[in-house]
Amino acid sequence: MPHILFLMSDTGGGHRAASRAIEAALQEKHPGQFTSQLVDMWKEYTPFPFNTMPQTYSRWVNFSPDTYSANFWLGERVFQQRAWSRLYCQQMYPRLKNLYTDYPADIIVCVHSVFVRPAVYALRKARINKPFITVITDYAWPTVLWYDTHVDRCLVPTEPAYRRGLTLGLKPSQMVLTGAPVHPKFTRVTLTKEQAREQLGWKKDVPIVMLVGGGDGMGPLVSTARAIDAQPAHCELVVIAGRNAALKSMLESIAWKRPTHIYGFVDNMQVFMRAADLLITKAGPATITEAALVGLPMVLSGAIKYQETPNAEYVVHHKAGVYAPGPKRAARTVTNLLANGGHALQELADGVRALAQPDAIWKIADEIWKYS
Repeated sequence: MPHILFLMSDTGGGHRAASRAIEAALQEKHPGQFTSQLVDMWKEYTPFPFNTMPQTYSRWVNFSPDTYSANFWLGERVFQQRAWSRLYCQQMYPRLKNLYTDYPADIIVCVHSVFVRPAVYALRKARINKPFITVITDYAWPTVLWYDTHVDRCLVPTEPAYRRGLTLGLKPSQMVLTGAPVHPKFTRVTLTKEQAREQLGWKKDVPIVMLVGGGDGMGPLVSTARAIDAQPAHCELVVIAGRNAALKSMLESIAWKRPTHIYGFVDNMQVFMRAADLLITKAGPATITEAALVGLPMVLSGAIKYQETPNAEYVVHHKAGVYAPGPKRAARTVTNLLANGGHALQELADGVRALAQPDAIWKIADEIWKYS
């Protein structure tokens, strides 16, 4: 029975969610025929203070996005140099050489960009003959760290991501354009909008604008929600604070002008997305992928510079959403989209459906299972 090891980290919700999505798809297709395990690489295989990254990542992105973006920009340029990349792998090796004895596996699946290169380097240097598969969880223009010519397979989400792999030296035989990983439950939403609203207890005859900040409640959710609430648009608000209890309490303490529904972490996001008319979110790859599968138009109210701005450009190019960074611009965009009977909103709904890749998670599962 093959044992699958997922290399990930709880830096943002996307890496663990991608691992669980792949596990779920494999379990549906091959029930009881494999075992799996997730390893938080930042936490277990980096020294202090880097091993605190799962706790500090969200605060860093929220409170100092410019320094995070600068770090991303610098890494893009440094790690395109072969010498720096090799030095990075060599410096990581003393810790990562223990990974494969600590967690013996038959298949290694990496869903975190930072650890692709050192992890496959350690595997090859230790002469462990096991397949190494990269599943890219970024979207339109993934960081250079995702790509390593020594992997067995690199599964990519979009055509631009595939082309970038070619320019960075990967062979067409190494890469497969699968689409982005997302939980199977998003591929089989059969509820109508009316049924979803009935399930959630929402009104059926009022436009619903939903704001999310990922599992950690990231971004200026409060100021964006208040800016929309101050607009004349006829709608109700839904704000999902995720695991951020302090944010949820703050939202609940506000005297809203219009009906506003506040939630913490939810595990049926596919129902929420089916029930809503418009999603306000930052340009994170997981949320974009989920919204596309459910057919929910987006207003992208923010994007991490360099890392997520290509996602925003990709969504806008496909007419699946509007990029309106900042609370005031996002609020004005909501008003404009809901005006005149929502004609502009319907155009976005048509575009977002064309962006969907419902077979992606099954393609990813099939590619991994080929090595079982």
